Amino acid sequence: MKMKKLISLGMAMVLSLGLVACSGGEDKEASTSSTSDKLEQVKESGKLVVGIYPDYPPFEFHSTASGSDQIAGVDKDLGEAIAKELGVEAEFKEITFDGLIGALKADKIDIILSGMSPTPERDKSVDFTDLYYTGKNIVAVKEGEEDKIKSVDELKNLKIAVQKGSIQEAYVTKLGCTSIKSLEAIPDVMTELKNGNVDAVVVNDTVGILNMQEMGGLVQANLELPAGDSEEGMAAAVKQDDNNKAFLEAVNKAVSNFKTNEFEKSLKENTDLATQENK
Repeated sequence: MKMKKLISLGMAMVLSLGLVACSGGEDKEASTSSTSDKLEQVKESGKLVVGIYPDYPPFEFHSTASGSDQIAGVDKDLGEAIAKELGVEAEFKEITFDGLIGALKADKIDIILSGMSPTPERDKSVDFTDLYYTGKNIVAVKEGEEDKIKSVDELKNLKIAVQKGSIQEAYVTKLGCTSIKSLEAIPDVMTELKNGNVDAVVVNDTVGILNMQEMGGLVQANLELPAGDSEEGMAAAVKQDDNNKAFLEAVNKAVSNFKTNEFEKSLKENTDLATQENK
């Protein structure tokens, strides 16, 4: 009887040690997976998943020029250039602008390319590349009202429309505007202005001028917004993580190359394409 008990106890101990060993191996594998380098993860997957909200021509928009509905724009070109630099394919995932950072933090995408501007608040959540574009904010009004707004103080007391989650939304809030209407898409913002539901729109100059031309009946106000605060810079964003340093460095290299060699051509071609799309 004692011998049987000893044998049973010995077998139980061996089994327990085996389970611990297996468990340790699995934990190590999971730990390795969760802490592996982001650059290597992207290369191993063979694709770069880009978060984008295509309602911001000429930087991102839908085009049917090829015969089917596809995403186009400067940020689309930049995403493909980054993917090429990394030796992978670019995959674009449409996400509403104010949901992009959440998707990045949840690992649903690898990078944000959607006309996003670095801000102190965003810097708390993501790491930005160097800027690939710097523009400024302008005020759009209905045709014939170019000189209606005489000062920033007057602008503060008007009904203002902006894109939801944009740097313009933060800008007019900081400015002290008392009536702000935030909408998902730039065309919706411009439509509100054209229909007389708001008095003015604060928007990026490149995007605003193109949308005003497409919409018709809208013009840039003769009001200069304060220098510095009115500038808008665009950059790519990646998840804030110690394992993303090599990835950020590689993306920055690709962004720099694109800015130097391809940006101006891409901006012109996509501005022309976006204009044609709305004729």
